Amino acid sequence: MNLIDAVGFRPKLVLFDLDGTLLDSLPDLYAASLSMAKSLNIAAPTHTQVEQWVGNGAAMLVQRILADQFIPQAADPRFDAALSLYMEAYQQLGNQQSRLYDGVVPLLTMLQSQGIKQGVITNKPSRFTKPLLQQFGILAYFELVYCGDTFDQKKPHPMPLINAAQSLGLAVEDCLMVGDSSNDINAAKACGMPCVGVRGGYNHGYDVSEYKPDWVLDCL
Repeated sequence: MNLIDAVGFRPKLVLFDLDGTLLDSLPDLYAASLSMAKSLNIAAPTHTQVEQWVGNGAAMLVQRILADQFIPQAADPRFDAALSLYMEAYQQLGNQQSRLYDGVVPLLTMLQSQGIKQGVITNKPSRFTKPLLQQFGILAYFELVYCGDTFDQKKPHPMPLINAAQSLGLAVEDCLMVGDSSNDINAAKACGMPCVGVRGGYNHGYDVSEYKPDWVLDCL
């Protein structure tokens, strides 16, 4: 059963999250985190911590590692250096440990063949996003790619989703947001866009169904 059959709804635009939805990037995100921690001579985060802390962009991940807690309470004077170290380490890793989830390419191909437009809305920095999509051979499927630094607001704020719909002359009700985390579901619900929660990604340690998406899938 494909995505469209599973939800029983034919959208005019499908918007995908990237990390944890289309791409299993956690191994490289974790490796970059370890490299940063080693360079700063601070406690290395655990794999579980990084898995729970990703999803709100690189800057928030670095803040959480410095604070060693989910929500940093104050600015850390090491932040600028730490973020630079993290970004450089991640770029040098070259996504060699990342992989597309099973079924992604067939799904994108099927949607394209049916004339359904597609886009990516991610909190990942733009310097990494399009090169990564190109590296994995899927950039050409997408009408638009919005990153964590494309606008002043990023998910869970609904503005990127609203902008995506408007840029293609569509109503939000005719679009579908597909993601693995509360950021995706809350952004969609905030603007009235139907949404699919996909299990198996990175959702801060919680099952994505807890955020009550319109549909929940175990995989794409």
